[in-house]
Amino acid sequence: MSGFGVQSGDLTKTAGTYEAEGSALIQMKPSVVPGVAAGQVGRKFQAVAPTYKTFFDKFGTSLEKFGKEATGIATRLKDVAKTYESNEAQTSSQYKG
Repeated sequence: MSGFGVQSGDLTKTAGTYEAEGSALIQMKPSVVPGVAAGQVGRKFQAVAPTYKTFFDKFGTSLEKFGKEATGIATRLKDVAKTYESNEAQTSSQYKG
């Protein structure tokens, strides 16, 4: 933990949080994007149904993209933690007083 004030375990733990939240967002997509078509709603709603469908489709896509990005951050954090731990192990003997 020299110099940076962070241990590799802290990074790994944070990565786990990002990974869990990213997965939860991806899995949430089907429940927030309704599968209702214009023919399934009342006549007064049919005129605006395409607008709502477009909105919810974009929302679902954004939700999934954000989830994938969070998962990607988790992967990078894990890689940083491994590299950090490896570098600490290699250089720790150089700084012993």
